[in-house]
Amino acid sequence: MADYQLKPDLLLQKVADEMVLLEPESGEYFTLNSVGADMLELMQQGKSGAEIATQIAEDYDVTAEQVATDFNDLLQQLVKANLAEQVSD
Repeated sequence: MADYQLKPDLLLQKVADEMVLLEPESGEYFTLNSVGADMLELMQQGKSGAEIATQIAEDYDVTAEQVATDFNDLLQQLVKANLAEQVSD
């Protein structure tokens, strides 16, 4: 699995159980639900994709495989929205 990082100038704010991401250049903002917010928090803590999948699977009582798929989908959406970038594979 490739490694990704959030853009350095991206602003993140946790609001209740959601997370709001603001792209300062465009002024666009994006909202993540609680699962997406938890995934990004773990990512920012330096956790690997496998560690994130295991933790979210335990927290939300789903399979790690489903979490890995959802996390990959989230990362692809963030890259497409220019909020994250691939740093290695």
